[in-house]
Amino acid sequence: MTSAAAVPDPRPAHLYVGTFPRAYHRDPVDTAFGVYALRVDPRTGDLRPAGSVPTPRPGWLAVHPGGRFLYAMNEVRDFEGHPGGGVSAFAADPRTGRLTALGTVPLGEPSPCHGVVDATGRHLIVATFHGGTVHLLPLGDDGRPGPACDVRRHRGSSVHPRRQTSPHAHSVTLDPANRFVLVADLGTDRLEVYGLDADRGRLSALPDGGACLPPGSGPRHTVFHPTAPVVYLVNEMAATVTVFAWEPEHGGLRATQTAPVLPEGTTGYRSASGIAVHPTGRFLYVTTRSHGSSGEPPERGPDSLVTFLIDPGTGRLLPGGRTATGGEIPRSLVLDPDGRHLYVGHQASGNVVTFRVDPGNGVPEPTGQVVATPVPVCLQMVPAQAVQEASAASAVSASRGTG
Repeated sequence: MTSAAAVPDPRPAHLYVGTFPRAYHRDPVDTAFGVYALRVDPRTGDLRPAGSVPTPRPGWLAVHPGGRFLYAMNEVRDFEGHPGGGVSAFAADPRTGRLTALGTVPLGEPSPCHGVVDATGRHLIVATFHGGTVHLLPLGDDGRPGPACDVRRHRGSSVHPRRQTSPHAHSVTLDPANRFVLVADLGTDRLEVYGLDADRGRLSALPDGGACLPPGSGPRHTVFHPTAPVVYLVNEMAATVTVFAWEPEHGGLRATQTAPVLPEGTTGYRSASGIAVHPTGRFLYVTTRSHGSSGEPPERGPDSLVTFLIDPGTGRLLPGGRTATGGEIPRSLVLDPDGRHLYVGHQASGNVVTFRVDPGNGVPEPTGQVVATPVPVCLQMVPAQAVQEASAASAVSASRGTG
């Protein structure tokens, strides 16, 4: 008999795709022009195009907790006549997934590359890669962002003579209690932790917060285990995952394991990119890239989707499997809410590949569906429950407006 937890929600969800204009810096013309929406069939995992909206270089997307709004981090150096990058806000149609522009805000720092909306829906937190900064932006009830109410600037460098000469804040992640913000800095080999005061709109540095990584690690993205006090950090340059015990009372981190993503003896280009944890907390997924945006390296590495098994008692990682991703430069991945399907976006080959997750061992198996999407670099899922709640909120808003 099938358990209730294994039965997928029959209502459709939406998958949003952030893009770069070109797969490689050397490409002569732009091929992607904004955010693309895909409609998800939760029973089969199939994807269907649902429109697009133009916005400059949306390298990362953040979804409002209610699913009604979407935010694009415009990863540019000049934004609407202002130096630095910016953020663009969109309203998401809960029925069709189509996006409508709401407004923009410049950041004054170049290359915003990651962002997240806090659990209250009142703030967007943004990391800038070339600026090495963290910005806290207020959000209105209508979803529109305002100028930053707090900015934190990183200092320092690390050992790589080209990639780590200055701070590169690469991602921001909220803890489950919405009290702390974790910031992975590729340039300084640190995982910083800030306190979040959502009522006052402030970030605070913790006196003994954060964690140092081995020189040359290149911290990229973090995820929390869904139920245990454990944090997983993927290190781009070292191609490893660092496991931390999380101390939720005061935002403490204690490294307990460093797990290699590539097999021993692997030669060629090393670059870990996407990371995701299964909703059950039993599996962790990481993608590795054969090459980067600059073009061909002297020797390619593997384009792979790596599965780790998670020890239920300790949160430590055990080898689980390795799968070809079905494309080139798998930069981003996302699971559907019930963990039945996993999606991988490929920057160079311009496609999103659908996988079915084996519930026993967690290993993804390709379903055969490959959707052409120009230069996908970020995937964000809005589940059916959020779609339903957004529909209800839109109906209430409409009734008030006509009453």
